[in-house]
Amino acid sequence: MVDDTHHTTRVSLTAQYDHPSKARDAAAALEAAGFDKGDVKVVAGASDEILRAQRQSDPYVLQRDEVPPATGAAMGFVVGLLGFGFLGLLTGSGLVNIMGKEAAQAVGPFWAAVIAGGIGGLGLALAGYIFNAPLPLPEPPEHAPGKPDPRTFVSVLTEPGKQAAAGAALSRFEPGLLTEWQADNGEWLPQHTRA
Repeated sequence: MVDDTHHTTRVSLTAQYDHPSKARDAAAALEAAGFDKGDVKVVAGASDEILRAQRQSDPYVLQRDEVPPATGAAMGFVVGLLGFGFLGLLTGSGLVNIMGKEAAQAVGPFWAAVIAGGIGGLGLALAGYIFNAPLPLPEPPEHAPGKPDPRTFVSVLTEPGKQAAAGAALSRFEPGLLTEWQADNGEWLPQHTRA
């Protein structure tokens, strides 16, 4: 059996949109026009969430959060409460030989667990908040921080003769750039570019 996929003439149209919602609408329009979902590709430069966070970010602070500060504080409190509470329980029971075990044994295992868990939980909550909170920059930035790529690309692979319908569907949502490529014998060649 001979593989002739490289000899089939195919046409690829790619449109560039300045907002992800326009790209999603264009992809839906292509599918509604009868193009196979597997032949329609959407490649995002940046998601809506990234673009929104970039617009709302303060250029005078250094964002260093692994998680939001409130989430870091909650995670630190839970880890401190459970870890130090368990250690206090063992110390108050006399099973762990560490400095201060006499005071823990004097108040009993329950209260030793409550006190150690409360102090450890509050300490790790503070550490989790501080570690994830943004830091103010000592000097204003000389250059604006790099912005993520807001462009989103929609590409459709089709047969010759159907590119007009694909181009009409993509053009409805005002692409910044629309390019058409054609493959003859496995070699892609540019056909049209419309701005």
